[in-house]
Amino acid sequence: LEAGRGMLFLMPERRIQRFWMKNTYIPLDMIFIDEDLKVVGLVENAEPHSETSRFVAHPSRYVLEVRGGYAKKVGIEAGQTVTFEGVPL
Repeated sequence: LEAGRGMLFLMPERRIQRFWMKNTYIPLDMIFIDEDLKVVGLVENAEPHSETSRFVAHPSRYVLEVRGGYAKKVGIEAGQTVTFEGVPL
């Protein structure tokens, strides 16, 4: 996964979203975003090959996965507003 790139998951409903890293080979940051495009929480540097459930305590509608450490490097925090370019919501 290149720096500055990621995978955006558009979930069908707002709820506590859960992910695991079973088939993932690199650490990832998971950025959980609500329907108002506010960051509601982060999981940073999720361990690769793990079946541990990863989630935050607040419901979300979107989850952005980026290379581990990226969120801290660029200052992404809960409460910030995000924008999506070229993504039909």
